[in-house]
Amino acid sequence: MKHFQNQERAMLGIAGFAAAGVLLAGCSTVGAAAPADSGDDTFTVGFAVGGQPDADWQELQGDVAASLAEQRGWGFVELSNDNSEATATKNADVFIQKGVDVVMMFNGQPSANPVIAKKYAAAGIPVITFDIAQEGWYFVGIDNAAAGTEGGTKLGELAKEKWDCKVDLVISAEGTSAGQINEWRTGNAREAVKTVCPDIPEDAYVSYEADGNLTTSLANAPGVFAAHPDAKNILVVGINDQAVVGALQAATQLGRDDSIMGWGQDGGLITGDNVDPNLAGSVMYFLEGYPAFAFQIADELAAGNTPEVKDTGDDPAVSVTPCPVTQDEAAAIPGIDERVAQLGDAPEGTTAYDLFCAA
Repeated sequence: MKHFQNQERAMLGIAGFAAAGVLLAGCSTVGAAAPADSGDDTFTVGFAVGGQPDADWQELQGDVAASLAEQRGWGFVELSNDNSEATATKNADVFIQKGVDVVMMFNGQPSANPVIAKKYAAAGIPVITFDIAQEGWYFVGIDNAAAGTEGGTKLGELAKEKWDCKVDLVISAEGTSAGQINEWRTGNAREAVKTVCPDIPEDAYVSYEADGNLTTSLANAPGVFAAHPDAKNILVVGINDQAVVGALQAATQLGRDDSIMGWGQDGGLITGDNVDPNLAGSVMYFLEGYPAFAFQIADELAAGNTPEVKDTGDDPAVSVTPCPVTQDEAAAIPGIDERVAQLGDAPEGTTAYDLFCAA
């Protein structure tokens, strides 16, 4: 388990945000407070990071949660879902055996969630889920519908400005396992492009399965380009940055990147030194900060209260404001470690949106 290396980062919980580390599937770590199975009355958090490759924010979420638990003197058990249905299900059994008081997690393979939900319900353990809703669990996440619409609108406006809406192909890099989340993010982005550029032919819109993963997206995208050999002006939308960048990288490998633009979701690949030149922008969620929102709910539970369960993106327990940025705008936003440090110095209640997007 990684801990903050300086006082600024240790103060992250006071600022209202924090971040976390991925461990090997099935392995656990316990914070400074007593372990969940120690037999005392210490309130204990079970935290499952997503374990998806190329997703630094998932590692940071674990560190943030560990720090926030330590500040409160709570127990902390961290596992990785390893981007696997089987592992996420096994982790539920581990958390239950440990006797944790609440579980927080991101699970990129949500088809396992109904089974997991039954396990937790039987054990009487409340669950807080990030970005992918599950009936009966507290939902903390972005306004996915608004995020999709804002991203698609921005991309459509670029196509109108640069190409006069003369678009040959609009690719949707889907993550169908995410269900309604995919419809909100990818589907709304696609519909927003249609609103800005209504004359794009219907048969110019094509989809493929990217599974929210850069490797999968990169492997599956070439079939789309092969099926449309004459398409020149190409737009890409998708469920997250990894899905969109996979399509952009495939275009580069195939020599089809002379006139292509993508707009991502989540902001995971729009900052740093190696941003794909064709990723025109993304909708940043500042994912590293999610645990602080979840701890607002955990604080109530630890105090003996039971907040109302709000379990959908339409009516979330806590909603995160989306932040659409172009690549140039994103370049002015600090990297994830610096964002954590700045949040640590900010007044209580300040959000990443306040610091890095509102201005």
